[in-house]
Amino acid sequence: MTYNAKVKLCYINDTDVTPSKYFSELVDRQTITIEAPAFDLNVHQYFELFKGFLRAVGFDDYNIMEGGCRLAFNDCNDEAQMKKLMNEYELQNRQFHSDDDYYALEEEVSKLKEKLARVLPEQCDDEDAPRDDGTSWNKPWNGLVPGTDEAYVRGCKCPILDNQNMPANKKWVNADCPIHGKTNEKSHS
Repeated sequence: MTYNAKVKLCYINDTDVTPSKYFSELVDRQTITIEAPAFDLNVHQYFELFKGFLRAVGFDDYNIMEGGCRLAFNDCNDEAQMKKLMNEYELQNRQFHSDDDYYALEEEVSKLKEKLARVLPEQCDDEDAPRDDGTSWNKPWNGLVPGTDEAYVRGCKCPILDNQNMPANKKWVNADCPIHGKTNEKSHS
């Protein structure tokens, strides 16, 4: 048995628009029709046909692809089918990572922390986590924080006014300060 079939996509705009000097390109009562033989179309050909129709009515390629992704990865779809599709196209979604993936990443992070603790022991605490509190920066200055009263008693020439509200690890340092300046940098490191 042979049969003929066709698919027809039609966009009809019955709006009456009066072109003006500002919008002279407007056309009223538009009809856009796309018709194709459909007796042996597969799903990819149907989507290409619909993609052409969407282009004809004014959508750009990005929005068409975004719509396709939203259709494929909708919460109403079967999770197993979505995972299968993601694997087929080598896509990743953090929502679908398994516990094994999580533990593998956690183990990798702990190994990297151990390496960092060996390379920079002064910036790591007991849990092998790097600190960013700046305490290692003050070690070359024997713990004297620039701009403090204790540092001034010992001859510090770093600015006071700019340093009052700054945390200890972000104080301004004067270049010609005998304790914190660049002139004594070699002797303290």
